[in-house]
Amino acid sequence: MVKTSSFSHHVTDSAAGAMALLTGRKVDSKTLGMVPKSGTVCAKGTDLHVTDGIVENALQKGLDVGFVTSARITHATPGALYAKGLHRDVEYDGAAKELGAAECNDIAKQLLSYPASEFKVMMGGGADFLMEKSRGGMREDGMNIDLEWSKLSGNRRVLGDRKDLQGVTASSEKLLGVFAGSHLPMYLEQQMAGSKTVPRLSEMAAKAIEQLQHDDKGFFLMVEGGNIDIAEHANQMHLAFAEVYEFEEAIRKAREMTDPSETLIIVTADHGHALTLPGYLPVEKSLFSSDVVTQPSAKEEHKFELPGLFFASGPGFRGGLRMADDHVHEEERADPLYRQPASVPMTHGAHGGEDVGIWADGPLAHLFSSSLENTEVAYIIKFLLCLSSSGHTICDASEQRETPQQNGFIRGVAESLGPEGLMISSVFLLIVAILSLLTTVFVAGLLFVHNKRSLRDLECSSQATLVKTPM
Repeated sequence: MVKTSSFSHHVTDSAAGAMALLTGRKVDSKTLGMVPKSGTVCAKGTDLHVTDGIVENALQKGLDVGFVTSARITHATPGALYAKGLHRDVEYDGAAKELGAAECNDIAKQLLSYPASEFKVMMGGGADFLMEKSRGGMREDGMNIDLEWSKLSGNRRVLGDRKDLQGVTASSEKLLGVFAGSHLPMYLEQQMAGSKTVPRLSEMAAKAIEQLQHDDKGFFLMVEGGNIDIAEHANQMHLAFAEVYEFEEAIRKAREMTDPSETLIIVTADHGHALTLPGYLPVEKSLFSSDVVTQPSAKEEHKFELPGLFFASGPGFRGGLRMADDHVHEEERADPLYRQPASVPMTHGAHGGEDVGIWADGPLAHLFSSSLENTEVAYIIKFLLCLSSSGHTICDASEQRETPQQNGFIRGVAESLGPEGLMISSVFLLIVAILSLLTTVFVAGLLFVHNKRSLRDLECSSQATLVKTPM
């Protein structure tokens, strides 16, 4: 299990949660690449920037780096990989002006500078923040980030739709895929509309792995099921469950395309959502249905509807408890856009502060066990990819297994290695906003049960990362 608090809050937001997982540093909520207590939405000085994340170290070592998300590529989780010294909402120049951060490069503009400029794969949505208004975007400075990115050094290609993605063959090219104006459409909505112009998360993940494996350098790839979180904020569990199914497909593709003896796959979340399963709903009923509870009073018994799924907050608020004879009909619950009820009215449902699950498959996966701080996930990945400047990495364990003065943890790992030692050639990190205990069942079954049912029958949610180091 992984603890999820940020430096400033018991319950983290996605920016600080991702920063912890990807850099090993606790930061203030809603900040990216900025040391805690900077007291600003725009930190220009590099002394206030976080620059020792997994990706910076991986690039310096010569590994390829990439990310895939169903959210905007400038959103909080992917932004944690490359954005420096900013509030998470400064995604484009217009937002920078509104928030008083005009002196800093907005997140989209930082795609043109290190480290993002050296990423081999970047895929997701968010074209509106990359393009000027004459091209249908929202930028006010006249810049077209996608076109400027294509002019940077090296072979580069910009992808705009599913057909573009399908036309890519593995090469040394750097890829920038931007497939929607904002977040990618929800998987279930795409299926209902019969849309085939936007690639699926699993398709983007598969193409990213092909591209990153081409040069055989080893790689770090982050895949985010960002739409799971977005659906949960809206209390729309039909959409969230469908996004989890799509997330499962991405993990399945990763397992098929990589060698488990040299590739480590990690699945975890940057935070949870405040969703619960109240009452004693019979297993014969769908989780979307409700039970009826009887509450005696001084004069008479009252019967109330008890939903099978219930959010602590969000737009699903209905004004209080419903009497049993005023319950939601099954047809309404079957609507793909149906909102689960919430106890406190909010435009967007709040995150939860519970510990989240973490599952790993591949070399030394057992290191991701017990109770971990979210920052420890990054430290372990750095250890396994030999990215630490402290000298305490798996490379030291392999080379110095006979040294009695070794750090105890290093020595323990060394003793677990065979006579030839071990090198991990890639890490694949999948990250999602987990729905508490529901996801535990999902991911545990996904990673360790080969003859499993389709995730369509498992009602839960998740996120992931893949890491590979050169042999």
